[in-house]
Amino acid sequence: MRKYLLTGLIILSCFIARAQDPHFSQYFASPLTVNPANTGFFDGKLRFAANERQQWANIGSAYSTTSLSFDLKILENAIPEYDIFAVGVSGMFDSSLSGAYKSNYLSFSTAYHKSLAEEGRHMLTLGVQATYAALSFDYNRLTFATQFNGTDFDPTLPGYINAANPNSNYADIHAGLLYAAHLEQANFYAGVSLYHIAKPVESLFNTVSTIPYRKTLSAGGEINISPVSSVLFSGIYSKQAEATDSRIGGAWCLKRPFDRFRGTGRVNFYAGLWYANNNTFIPYLGADIQNFSAGFNYETSYSSLNYHPATFEVSLMYRVGSKTPDRCLRF
Repeated sequence: MRKYLLTGLIILSCFIARAQDPHFSQYFASPLTVNPANTGFFDGKLRFAANERQQWANIGSAYSTTSLSFDLKILENAIPEYDIFAVGVSGMFDSSLSGAYKSNYLSFSTAYHKSLAEEGRHMLTLGVQATYAALSFDYNRLTFATQFNGTDFDPTLPGYINAANPNSNYADIHAGLLYAAHLEQANFYAGVSLYHIAKPVESLFNTVSTIPYRKTLSAGGEINISPVSSVLFSGIYSKQAEATDSRIGGAWCLKRPFDRFRGTGRVNFYAGLWYANNNTFIPYLGADIQNFSAGFNYETSYSSLNYHPATFEVSLMYRVGSKTPDRCLRF
């Protein structure tokens, strides 16, 4: 138990000191946490997305992060043809130390995608997002050295911890730009976003700090190499204060691989690999079946230490009203 407590406190202190937003390896399955301009950037009328991340699960109760989002295209008859206006709602829920430390974010986003060429083959998008954040720390979920009675930890003993200001709430705003090109045999996109434009103040543990900007660059694409296969690739780079995070990789897509799937709609399978800047490899498996998409990845870190933290993610996405699946960028 001492090991778990010490490890958890170290993780918590690092999280607070670096003030880094939660992030996902399957960032493409949590689009509204990457760039507000991703609102409405999909094939179809509406989209549901969910992603669950369990980080460093083999060291006890580490990080658990969940994202949920819903976005919808609206006013199609009131704007120029091939333009897109979309709105979305998203939530992100981050928990660590057996739920003692929680960060919850509720966001509303909107984006306008302007067609720059016929049939929307080139699009430029501006997106904005408003967020309400609630952070809390529950000391009752932890045990401390002063609660050790010589045999075990006794939660009825005092922890001698200053529990002042265990909660913090703030409002924030974010914005982003996105460019997308839809060619005959390929699709590409590139985006940039800036989070925490309002410079919100967080007051927790008797400390007051301004949350630093998070600047994110993302890009990707798909190249068709045959009627039944394609290569997809993407990358992301984020910087927040002195903390950076980057991931780059790709996947091979096999489309309708079995005869019984012919003519039944979209059935695709994916196998890929991403690399993160902390010497981490991220194998990925995914599938599209009709309007559903699912993905799974497991992160494997390599270092000089004889210890490898285990992290995995599971994602699920559902789209309604798909018309041009070949122009829907998955990553």
